[in-house]
Amino acid sequence: MSESLFQTALKELEAREEDIRPSDVVLFSEPLRSALNAVIRLGRFSLTEFAEKLEFTRDQAKRIADILVERKLFTPSRFSNADETFYESRLSAMTRPLSRPPSDILKKID
Repeated sequence: MSESLFQTALKELEAREEDIRPSDVVLFSEPLRSALNAVIRLGRFSLTEFAEKLEFTRDQAKRIADILVERKLFTPSRFSNADETFYESRLSAMTRPLSRPPSDILKKID
């Protein structure tokens, strides 16, 4: 991807002084907006996945991810290791685990 798209994304993120919330993502330009939407939905993702979604180099994606950690949109994951860095988004599509309904649910409905 061109250096200008990376510089644009970097300037947009550095211009913001407050924390970034998922609702702020729509204000960013492409490809940052699409990449953030995708990884927020995933919840947990690797730096490699983030770089692929951005179509930036791994180093460029790392710089952007570091800013997003500072702005509290991402947190480093405990699953990170020497080979790969993983992140978790503060909010994701997975809000809570599903549980089985009680076995007498049909009796309660009738």
